[in-house]
Amino acid sequence: MTPHSIAITNQLSWLPASAAPAAVGLPPGYAAYLKVLPPLGIDRSVPIAAYSFAQKTVAELHARVAFWNKYGIVRGQPAANQLAAITYREVAASLGLLYDAQFDSDAIARAYGGWPPHLGSSPALRAAFVQQLVQAFGATTPAYFYGIAEEGNGEWDKDGFPVDWLKQGRLADLPAVVGEDGLLPTYFFAADHSWCCYQGELADLVVGCAAHLARVLLAQPGLEVVPLATF
Repeated sequence: MTPHSIAITNQLSWLPASAAPAAVGLPPGYAAYLKVLPPLGIDRSVPIAAYSFAQKTVAELHARVAFWNKYGIVRGQPAANQLAAITYREVAASLGLLYDAQFDSDAIARAYGGWPPHLGSSPALRAAFVQQLVQAFGATTPAYFYGIAEEGNGEWDKDGFPVDWLKQGRLADLPAVVGEDGLLPTYFFAADHSWCCYQGELADLVVGCAAHLARVLLAQPGLEVVPLATF
């Protein structure tokens, strides 16, 4: 089944009017709220201990460029074909930091003093991540996929302006909706509202769902899920 675009009428009236309420962009009333960390990879051939995050002087900037060139770093990211999956828990342990609901990519960057060029993601890691989501929520689940232009997830209209969009299908369609850029819809949710996912711009994926589904997500191999509250 291919997801198909539909007109936005009242299908979204149950979603929060703002993406910043207490429920982290999600509707209230779910038994469990969780954060799903994005896929992370490591290039273990990059000697991160030898890397300097200093960039105040011309010499420091030249040293950074030389390091990037030597180890195949492009725009601060390691080569995709060199990446092996690593968990945030492992990264936290390597840094001697507490692994909790506040640990994320920003915490890694703060700990290093900048984003470490041995860590990154890749199309393969993102594709595997999306497939894990499909498996956890159920491929045959009827679902909606919603992109919000103001959240950086619009589609271009005939006049070249970004606009909101809505598609309907089954959750198995999520990889097709995500596409090659790996960008999740702003919202995707079960047609019966039994669960809802919100991917804010520059934010991690958050989920509202029943307790039994939360336990499925927490046990799903390949997903790193952190409860945002006890349930």
